[in-house]
Amino acid sequence: MLRPHDQQVIAALASGSGPGAVGVIRVSGENSWAMLRTCFPHASTALRPRFATLQKMLDPKTSEILDEVVLLYFKGPKSFTGQDTLEIYCHGGPYIIRRILSTIYALGARPAEPGEFTKRALLNGKLDLTAAEGIKDLVEAESRQQWVAGRQLYQGKLREEIEGLRREIIGALAYLEAMIDFPDEGDTQNTTLDAVRTRVQSVLNVVHGLSSTINSGKIASRGLMVALAGAPNAGKSTLLNTLLGKDRAIVSEIAGTTRDYIEEPCLIDGRLIRLVDTAGIRETNDIIEQHGISLSTQLVREADVVLALKAADSSDDESSCLDRVLSNFDKPIITVMTKCDLARPAWGQKVLQLSCKSGDGLPELRNTLANIVDNATGDLEERPFITSSRHFDALAKAENSLRKFQSSDQASAGHEMLAFELQEAARALSSIVGDISSEDILDKIFSDFCIGK
Repeated sequence: MLRPHDQQVIAALASGSGPGAVGVIRVSGENSWAMLRTCFPHASTALRPRFATLQKMLDPKTSEILDEVVLLYFKGPKSFTGQDTLEIYCHGGPYIIRRILSTIYALGARPAEPGEFTKRALLNGKLDLTAAEGIKDLVEAESRQQWVAGRQLYQGKLREEIEGLRREIIGALAYLEAMIDFPDEGDTQNTTLDAVRTRVQSVLNVVHGLSSTINSGKIASRGLMVALAGAPNAGKSTLLNTLLGKDRAIVSEIAGTTRDYIEEPCLIDGRLIRLVDTAGIRETNDIIEQHGISLSTQLVREADVVLALKAADSSDDESSCLDRVLSNFDKPIITVMTKCDLARPAWGQKVLQLSCKSGDGLPELRNTLANIVDNATGDLEERPFITSSRHFDALAKAENSLRKFQSSDQASAGHEMLAFELQEAARALSSIVGDISSEDILDKIFSDFCIGK
């Protein structure tokens, strides 16, 4: 149900900020055309929906012509938001855009909140929550894997999978509740729960398989998180700057220069990589440096891949300290010998040898990281997958309820208890596609959207 807040006329720049040839201003809400009618004195009173017209837009207070614009009207509910919507295509100068928006706000509209247009589309049943999340991924896509993730969600592959699972659970629930409500009827008397058990197990298998796609899905939508770990002066910051193609981190021969982490996205052969430069790992009594090393350890724990950097001129103590830290983590660790232009010790023959100064090993490293992304996301176009912790948590709740059904069934629990667990599983799955009653949860989901979308 829409709140009054969700029916107010809102407006925002829907195109990119900054100077441009064309700016697109979107206006949506109940009676939005009636509100803006005075800005377009030469437009027909009954504006033709889905028909673009060239109009002079005026400031109704001063009668000053703001710009000559293309005006496009979408009559609700046949619009993106499901409400009356206007799109104004104006010249993209910042001053013109500010004047047009301030004029619209003066007439009673309010600035749109982040993602509010898409949120209204959800509330009006124009799309489900996974499609809304897909729109966000498409808008933010910098790489093919992000585009694939966004397109999958927007086109409804995850929604179709979830709705199929819900239908199976509801079918099992209907059979179970028939046994509860009509225990003495001929159709249910002397029957067993075998059909229900089979359906539950089938759904459980699919839910578990869908949950297992979370790592690949996150790599597709957010990029591969690569932590650069190593002793001080192992070349972490130099490698970060080299892969980014710019000086982002301070490089110094003074050990312990990097005490906090730096995270930067970059494209490597078209794949999105999130590089994280961490503080040097070593034994130290410096309290601030200890905090940085503790943070480095946490980042290594969160990363998808760790590059363990060991300088060609490093000591055994430095290498052993790094090895002790990394031995606690079960994730891909790529050992790299840096500064191979200075020396090539025997231990480095079995690892990737790298020199940011000469460029040796850089093509191999880029190719390795690109292959990791491809291996993780290569088959995602062919099957549904999840991309966020929200999806994963909801699937985990559904799986937990289904397993409770099985354990309760084995313990000969009553049919009412079994039905309750199936209802909980169906409710958890519904939350993925948009059955969310809490406005706070919806606000949190859309808070990361850009203004105007």
